[in-house]
Amino acid sequence: MAYFSDGWIIQKQESEDFVVQMAVRDGKQAWEEVHGLVFVMNKSEEPINVSVENISFRQDEHTIELLSYNQLKQRHISRAQTRRTALALSAMAQSFSAAQPTTTTTYGSGTAYGTGGTANYYGSSQSYTYDSAASAAAQAQIQSNVQSGVANIESNLQRDLNSMDGYLQKTTVFPDQSYSGRFQSRTTRFEQKPKSTYALTVELDGEKFLFKFVEKADIQTQQRKLF
Repeated sequence: MAYFSDGWIIQKQESEDFVVQMAVRDGKQAWEEVHGLVFVMNKSEEPINVSVENISFRQDEHTIELLSYNQLKQRHISRAQTRRTALALSAMAQSFSAAQPTTTTTYGSGTAYGTGGTANYYGSSQSYTYDSAASAAAQAQIQSNVQSGVANIESNLQRDLNSMDGYLQKTTVFPDQSYSGRFQSRTTRFEQKPKSTYALTVELDGEKFLFKFVEKADIQTQQRKLF
């Protein structure tokens, strides 16, 4: 049984011991990762553990890894660190440039006359001046830009970490209790196929629940949709 709700396509399976629902976003771009939601109700008499390790994902003949909570968290942290490094390198280059003296080049030419005739000459000279006030102002602006950039990076990182609320983590589900959590795959494959089949298998205490979704291309929008 499958149905749609608020942009999700949902399937449900039930056994004597468990109720499992699997939901995935019904639209995605080619290569985009799959975002899903799993719900588990434990009707058995024993507690079970639920995490991304209970779910396997295949796209056609390819196995696609699901990101654990820690992997996704580290991805956000690494992205922020890359931005901090880029900001620091840019500030270093700007600071070095601002500390350099101003170079002024003067060009001259003329004609020399003598008993042997005339000769034309050309030349140039350079002078260097250092404006300490302008340099200090530039350094202060660079520092202000760095502080603003760091604050923006930290704000974005906190927003990304907050977005992980409800992400699937290893949790013990006791009898007569339920648990649900979001998960995300790594990038899917796109090989110019008109469609792909996604198979998500949830294994609980030796029982397997298989959910299949067919992804087809929309010719007009080039977007991929799941059915």
